[in-house]
Amino acid sequence: MDFKVVVSENAGRQLENILDYLVYRLHSPQAASNVLNEIEAAYTQLQYMATSMPYCQDRYLLSKGYRKWPLSKHDYVLLYQVKGNVVYVNGIFHMLENYRMKL
Repeated sequence: MDFKVVVSENAGRQLENILDYLVYRLHSPQAASNVLNEIEAAYTQLQYMATSMPYCQDRYLLSKGYRKWPLSKHDYVLLYQVKGNVVYVNGIFHMLENYRMKL
């Protein structure tokens, strides 16, 4: 099944903040580029594999139907919901963040 991927404004801002942090605080434009490339690849994969990832184990997030897509090369995770043939990416977080409190 093919899915349409919709990235929320919140997730877009979170991505901008991550990239700004990598470029301006850590002075690593290459790291920012690598993270961006992996996130864009995840968006593409979500078009075809959105339902292959498990639901979040947190009870609250599970009750909202959230799934988690961890990046394979970086310590970030995308939280998303599948509704029909649409994937809603609602958050991009560092794996150590408390996602529940930020959604």
